[in-house]
Amino acid sequence: MSAKWIWYSGDFELYHSMLLHTRRKEYEHAYPVMWHLSRPEFTACFTKSVDMPEETRAAVLAHGNGYITVKGRKYPLNTEVSFPAGQYDVTAEVFCLETFPSLYIDSPSLKTDESWIGHFNGGHRKYVGCEPAFTSPQDDPAVFPFAIKVLEPVSVEETNGGKLYDFGVESFGPVTVKRTAVPGRVDVYYGESREEALDTEFAYLREHLPAGEEDAHIPAKAFRYIFLKPENSLKDLSGLSLQACLEYLPIEDIASFTSDDSRLPAIWEICSRAFHLNSREFFLDGIKRDRWVWSGDAYQSFMVNRYLYAEPQITKRTIRALLDRPPYYQHINTINDYSSYMFLAVYDYYFATGDAAFVRDIWDQLSALYRFITERLDAETGYMVARPGDWVFIDWADIDKDGPLCAEQILLYMVYRSMALLSKVAAGNQVDFGLLGSHREANGSGSEADTDPYFTREDFEGRAGRLKERIMKDFWDEDAKAFIDTYASGRHHITRHANIFAILYDFVDDAQKEAITQKVLLSDSVDPITTPYFKLFELMALAKMGRLESVQDYIDSYWGGMIDNGATSAWEEFDPRKSGAEHYAMYGEPYGCSLCHAWGSGPILLLGQYCAGVRPTSVGTETFEVAPKPGRYKSFRAVVPVAGGKVEVTFADGRVTALADVPGGVLKWNGKEAVIPAGEAVQL
Repeated sequence: MSAKWIWYSGDFELYHSMLLHTRRKEYEHAYPVMWHLSRPEFTACFTKSVDMPEETRAAVLAHGNGYITVKGRKYPLNTEVSFPAGQYDVTAEVFCLETFPSLYIDSPSLKTDESWIGHFNGGHRKYVGCEPAFTSPQDDPAVFPFAIKVLEPVSVEETNGGKLYDFGVESFGPVTVKRTAVPGRVDVYYGESREEALDTEFAYLREHLPAGEEDAHIPAKAFRYIFLKPENSLKDLSGLSLQACLEYLPIEDIASFTSDDSRLPAIWEICSRAFHLNSREFFLDGIKRDRWVWSGDAYQSFMVNRYLYAEPQITKRTIRALLDRPPYYQHINTINDYSSYMFLAVYDYYFATGDAAFVRDIWDQLSALYRFITERLDAETGYMVARPGDWVFIDWADIDKDGPLCAEQILLYMVYRSMALLSKVAAGNQVDFGLLGSHREANGSGSEADTDPYFTREDFEGRAGRLKERIMKDFWDEDAKAFIDTYASGRHHITRHANIFAILYDFVDDAQKEAITQKVLLSDSVDPITTPYFKLFELMALAKMGRLESVQDYIDSYWGGMIDNGATSAWEEFDPRKSGAEHYAMYGEPYGCSLCHAWGSGPILLLGQYCAGVRPTSVGTETFEVAPKPGRYKSFRAVVPVAGGKVEVTFADGRVTALADVPGGVLKWNGKEAVIPAGEAVQL
């Protein structure tokens, strides 16, 4: 096993989150986040019990200053140290004010890796943090390891007194402006669209390069188009040129999906491109405007990730960044529902990967967030309600929020359920059940993760049961066969959101789900959802209820409509009633709509989970099912990540074939079942 740079658990994520969330710029001014950000610890202690078979000399490297203690003797860091034979504890004290403390030792008998323990002057002892990318003595964990690729423009046009570069598709990266005998100022305007790049008044991103002949290196930004406008206009154009690069994580797709639907390849391509561009230090919302980490966006990104490349490190980094470090002063991103999604996301990650060590490592943060949520509930009803500083979001929609909101309470119910299950994991017990179905517990018993009765499984399940009874009494409208937004206003307003959650999270029985589907999801009398964000939840609910044709039609019309309007990646919002540059407007800004938004990548999840029908059925995906639903597709071929490998599913001529390179799969088709042996194709 190779040596790795190590740090106190969470410091790497906190540091890069701090950098990320203070980089945003709009119209030349800095735009930091509106929520609390924690700093990494300035000091860290790293320790390990060793049994050295013989004396070893090794370089002890650190980003920071301090010392290492070996058998009671202290040695300076960044020197070669002698480790005598025998059993003893090795302890390194490191401090770093600029970034965060980290340590590296690589010798045949002693290496820094996940087995070391870290703490900070009496703080929680945890296994240290590390990343697979940092294994060389020359690595610096404070520098995120992006890959760089030089881009070539598809066209360069002299227009409006400047040069307009078109790179063909959405991109993100640094730019170098090269000047030859151009003494005057040069203005640089970025655009996701041609119109934005040429709009020198309202282009979100721009740089003003002072007079001089030096090449200018501009930090990474989002673009498809870049417009260079020299101070002296046309006279200086011949002396200007530009080199743009793509900055990215080198993650390879595992998944693919093709069918007899000719629009699908282009739809898949824009969804995959948007998702790759927003997969960076963490899962971002969009690459142009915010470039922030939002918990609601990330919750969907975690799901898409599992069905595109199943890369666990970025999911864990994003969860750590969002959890920040207690104590908590506000909800995640200041949004009530975004705090709730965190618990669902952690359980989903655990169920898919079986990574119990990660759950245990973040348990203190989850517990603190749980306390924060429950201490702000209404004392009489137990409902989640808005407190000063809270943002009750759910979606950009006309929701009746004059009182406790039903959608919030269903999410709170899922927080209790998630904590009931995760508490067993944190206590060291293996669990074998999923949030969305029947469950069983593996043999074994043990103490609860926290001896406080507040953190027992019985308390979580009791709270969930009592809350569900109250929700059904206060929010379920038996005549309408649907949940109302809130009872407090007396309007009995019905929107899709709580009803979608009720289906997705099995909050109601099958008959009620079907009634909701007919009365709400398929009804034109209930206002439609316009954002791809919540539309994904609705499409998941429709797919779960067997309405695959509706889902496929919507993918074609909605994402296909983006492509018809020139999209090269998935947009934040698409309204088919708009035309031309109207599509780019949002939030009161002419170019406020992100044209590369992670939450627009939903078809990847929908096609893999529901059409190909691949989903885990036990912890760690040790078992999984392949239950295809072709819908209106006459044929398709899907490759879906599963359990550290992949499964290929093909459908043609009424027959389904599954081929997996890992064991544990079961193929289900037309009432029949067959085990899928690893490496062997099975057909029904």
